[in-house]
Amino acid sequence: MKRLILIALITTTALIPITASYNLDDLISSMVVSNTELRKADQSIIQSELDVKDAKAAYHPSIDLMLTGTYMPNPLVDDIVINTNDILTQIGRPPLAQGYDIKLYDGMESTYYNASLSITQPLITWGKITNSVKLYETVEDAMRIQRSDKEKQLIAELKSRLAALYFINEAEGLLEETSRTASELVALAEEGEAEGAVLSSDVIDAQIQAKQAELSLKELESQKISLVQSLRTLTGIDDLAGDDISYVPSDDDITAILSYPLDTLVELAVSPSSPSLVMASKATEAAEYGKKIANASMYGIPDIALQLSASYGGPRFPFIEKNWTGKDDWNLMVTVAFKTTLWDGGKILNNIDRIESQIESSNIDYDAARDALESAVVSAYSSLDLSSAKVDYQELKIENEERKVDDEKMKKELGSSSDQDILAAQLSLLEQELALVNEKASMFQNCYMLYYLAGIDTEHPMTISDGMAE
Repeated sequence: MKRLILIALITTTALIPITASYNLDDLISSMVVSNTELRKADQSIIQSELDVKDAKAAYHPSIDLMLTGTYMPNPLVDDIVINTNDILTQIGRPPLAQGYDIKLYDGMESTYYNASLSITQPLITWGKITNSVKLYETVEDAMRIQRSDKEKQLIAELKSRLAALYFINEAEGLLEETSRTASELVALAEEGEAEGAVLSSDVIDAQIQAKQAELSLKELESQKISLVQSLRTLTGIDDLAGDDISYVPSDDDITAILSYPLDTLVELAVSPSSPSLVMASKATEAAEYGKKIANASMYGIPDIALQLSASYGGPRFPFIEKNWTGKDDWNLMVTVAFKTTLWDGGKILNNIDRIESQIESSNIDYDAARDALESAVVSAYSSLDLSSAKVDYQELKIENEERKVDDEKMKKELGSSSDQDILAAQLSLLEQELALVNEKASMFQNCYMLYYLAGIDTEHPMTISDGMAE
């Protein structure tokens, strides 16, 4: 008997469909790893790190080695031989009875090797290397801040979309109920028309209400499909479905953010430690380093470097074949080099002016970013405050509509109302509930936007995020 029960339990468990369930932490973890924008930002950081390494490499000497080997079946220079009588004749002496040949040169061998090694070490660059390193380190810092800010922005976007999905599901339920109620109202109106108690225009009005509910439901389904697809893109979960998500927006988030005065939120958003403003200041800082590099490259300012070079050329392979140094075919040189530009048509001067313009543009970008942050906070806060007031208003209207439904039911018991009147009151109630849901969705969208802009930690609303800390 126990065995049969165990088998039944195992069979029943196997038949239960296994579905994935993702809470907010699961979705954020997946997003941090899989989101394409964050992955691209990670690669930008890697590239900026390599740029810093390249800049620091200029501190070290550059070492170049070149080796060549040549084989000639028919050497260019043969043996050089001169006869003794030719020598005597040239110096005005009588030739010998029988002269003999003297070999002056054995001729080129079929092999020829060449090797050169040079080491170049910059000595004085007037700060160009140091400022170049600082420039790329500044860019790297900006890339890291941008990546961190992008993650926070996407988390706020994720929460907004999850809240929207939650309220769409609520609205979907309300619309389905509205559609059923409207269909019942149409049926009653058609019955009343057949009995001559209802005008045909009232029937058409009921049919329009039913069609409107169906159309709204289809529009909502389309929005839900689009929203789920955007969540897939955000989180990198390709098979994510709306039913897989477990998330309920908390009214405490709205209460916490509204506990901050608008001036405080604006002050937090436009703080110099705001990621957007830090990135703008980093751009100015990088341009300042670029200006220092350009000034150090001015006409007549020489770069000084030390170069050590060793070379060898001969028929023997160096270090391997014997007698490879027998003919002193090697050399060693120590060189101190000065290099400067005396005139290039004014390009250096133009470059300095261009960088100064970039610095001014960066300062303008900083001011523009500050203004944009302030405007965004004021707009989101105003919208949130308005939506909060509308929610209170809608809740009062719903309470009133609920009483109207109860009144119609009571009137029916007294014989002064009908099922049609009750359904009409219920439809009006559902419309107000749907309006409340839409208003709450708008509230949470502005709520999470304010959390992001002000740099407030949603898990600990009274704590400022790291990126915003002074």
